[in-house]
Amino acid sequence: MRYHLVTLGCAKNTVDSMRLEQALRAGRHISVDTPVDADLLLVNTCGFIDAAKDESLAVVRELDAERRPDQQLYVVGCLTQIAADDVRAAVPRVNATFGAEQWDAIAAALGPASETYDIPDATALPQFGQPSAYLKISDGCDRPCTFCVIPGIKGGMHSDSTRRLLAEARMFAAAGAKELVLVAQDSTAYGEDRGERDGLATLLDALADAVPDVPWLRLMYAYPGRVTRTLAETMERLPNVVPYLDMPLQHGSNAVLRRMKRPSLRVTRESLDAVRTAMPDVVLRTTFIVGFPGESDAEFEELLAFVEREQFDHVGAFTYSPQAGTPAATMGDQVPEAVKTERYGRLMELAQGISHARNRTVVGRELDVLVESTEPGQSQSGDPIVVGRTYRDAPEVDGLALLKGTFAAGTIVRARVVGALPYDLLCDPLTDAPA
Repeated sequence: MRYHLVTLGCAKNTVDSMRLEQALRAGRHISVDTPVDADLLLVNTCGFIDAAKDESLAVVRELDAERRPDQQLYVVGCLTQIAADDVRAAVPRVNATFGAEQWDAIAAALGPASETYDIPDATALPQFGQPSAYLKISDGCDRPCTFCVIPGIKGGMHSDSTRRLLAEARMFAAAGAKELVLVAQDSTAYGEDRGERDGLATLLDALADAVPDVPWLRLMYAYPGRVTRTLAETMERLPNVVPYLDMPLQHGSNAVLRRMKRPSLRVTRESLDAVRTAMPDVVLRTTFIVGFPGESDAEFEELLAFVEREQFDHVGAFTYSPQAGTPAATMGDQVPEAVKTERYGRLMELAQGISHARNRTVVGRELDVLVESTEPGQSQSGDPIVVGRTYRDAPEVDGLALLKGTFAAGTIVRARVVGALPYDLLCDPLTDAPA
């Protein structure tokens, strides 16, 4: 059977789709690039916030409206895990729905597979051909955050086997990946379900040894309080673990953090201090929620003061959106949308200025640039220019490096930073050949 898969949502969904494709191709089903060529249309949905739900339903409706009578439509993933009835009510002609991580069941519904692959085959990976790849080390979450539906969608935290992860990493390396981005709902919980202590540090050691030719291993979605000195020192010691950490903190007021059931600022500072002590050159990314129920003017000012004090390199922000089934959705004193929007603007204006200042500190330095664009563009002066990233920026969420010259995607070029924009860096190559 020929299938066309649409993936929505975060990087973790990208990995879920990768594993779904492994199961489908194990059953000898064939991927096609366009819906018109497919026998089966698949949508891997996101259900984390209302906007993501709306986007998922819009995509399903569009595919349903344009499909032929002989084409099947399956809707899978996070949204159908928690709201399959809503999907069927919105699009009654959907042929089947499956929840999160049910890729084997989806493949089985299409007919018996001739074999099952425990270790994935490179041909089953849709992200190949890109210089970066996502390695999902665990799924689910045991944290009690009052705003989050993930535990209801994904269940408790469950770690992937080290054996499988090392095999996937080697496969990515063999395909030419220059960067592996480790993702999870809570990456720092890796191995806890197996009773392991410092499981993430142990995994990083094993990965660095397994794929020494992958120059960048990047860690995302760390949980404050779980970033220990052991983890920070391991990151500093391993040459291919970049000095970068994404640690979503959600707020800078202890009162709001208590309502969110998140770690206190004291715990957060301990983690930040551990990372900065071990890696003085570390780049820190975080995210915040503004307009959480009950957030007062004073509590929002505490958030701004916290961001000003900590000087994060990258900040992402969201306005609070109530999620059915979460404790926060029924809390009193919901913040008006206009107030949320105004606070969001103030936070991002502050964060942009800090990001620009942080970028200016690397002007004059030599850094490696991982080229991502497949075709060169042109600068205002008429010079060819390619787009890439330094270690300071994670794919899809952070800034870019604009590099003079013509270089192939996937090459690493040694360059000097000659200018800084609020989010991006301007770079000149130090050589005509890739590093």
